[in-house]
Amino acid sequence: MPDKPLKILLVEDNEDDIFLFHEMIREENPVPLPSIETCPTAEEAIEKLAGATFDLCLFDYHLGETDGVELIRRVRSQWANLPLILLTGHGDQEIAVQAMKAGANDYLNKDKLSGSALINSFRYCLKIAHEGEMRLLAENQLKQSHDDLQESLRKLQSAQTQILRSEKLAGIGRLAAGVCHEILNPLNIISGHSQALLMERKNDPVLADDLKSIMEEVHRIEKIISSLLKLSRKQDVELKKEKINVVLESVLSVMEKDLHLQSINVEKQLALKLPDILIDTDQMRQVFLNLINNAKYSMPNGGTLTVSTSMHTKDRRIFKRDEFKLNNPNTLRIQFKDTGYGIEESDLEKLFEPFFTTKPEDQGTGLGLSICHSIIEKHGGSIEAENLPQRGANFTIDLPIVNNRLGTIGTKLPIRRT
Repeated sequence: MPDKPLKILLVEDNEDDIFLFHEMIREENPVPLPSIETCPTAEEAIEKLAGATFDLCLFDYHLGETDGVELIRRVRSQWANLPLILLTGHGDQEIAVQAMKAGANDYLNKDKLSGSALINSFRYCLKIAHEGEMRLLAENQLKQSHDDLQESLRKLQSAQTQILRSEKLAGIGRLAAGVCHEILNPLNIISGHSQALLMERKNDPVLADDLKSIMEEVHRIEKIISSLLKLSRKQDVELKKEKINVVLESVLSVMEKDLHLQSINVEKQLALKLPDILIDTDQMRQVFLNLINNAKYSMPNGGTLTVSTSMHTKDRRIFKRDEFKLNNPNTLRIQFKDTGYGIEESDLEKLFEPFFTTKPEDQGTGLGLSICHSIIEKHGGSIEAENLPQRGANFTIDLPIVNNRLGTIGTKLPIRRT
């Protein structure tokens, strides 16, 4: 028996049986003496259990409209580990089986009841309850360990992916530095000769078309080389304090006509009173332009582009760049949601890899999103892509709040919708 008095709930409608129960307990003289509360009905028992904590309960089988087995079933559905004992004047084994199936821990026959039988039953039920609590605790600890292991595995996989990507970029950088000039020189010659021939033979439509095709392909190669150099070059970010909404508004203003011509409606959900943020404005504009153009490409027949800003709290982490080594869980979040055709699930993991593209060969180099990833990473942030439940895709950028003195970080911010 425990050191402190047991608190027992006895549900019994017979006053004589209640008196006998008290006497049997007193005769055994347990130390300390249990505290016993009684009530005659199942409904009162539920009310008492809801309003106070009991160490164990004893239910008579006969309780008017509700029998003890049904009460056990109701109590067990709400108090999974509370010790429950059924008392009955019948030695019916079928009732005992029903009680155990309903969730009783023990079953006592009133005709053979004694103080020692009650105390032994209390000890047995409390032992079972303690073992149940220990088992539940162990299960919870095991689940937590499993969750921690899964999180560690996720972080390890993420780190491995980042290492592989960095090695890939380093290889591209060495390749780009070594061969770009060698490629650009003959390309300039091809481009110059093609332009000269086009001027000389402009009256030959077949040759003119061929020369224009050559010049278009030369221009495409130049764009690929330019993107390669941007991706591989170790550009420092020139940070300055900016209002992210202002930068977004300026980029959307540039794209407004193109989006309107393609019947794309822009919905802006920009949080007010956001803190200023340290960014390289030109590089961040490049990211926004790329994401808006991708959304535009995914909605050839029109749709809606929703651009939003907000404060967001992430798991505490230390950002990668030296300038951002602070343990601040608050980030400024920018999202671009479109109603286009979305992204294949199998493509989501490869989306930010260099040269990966879902566009036709002549419409994309596969370097745009990789450059975006590189820029956001230089800012100590993250960029992720996902499909929306109904339709379309969502790109989410999280940028670190470097200094709380730049602005007030609130949990809920008003939204300006246009």
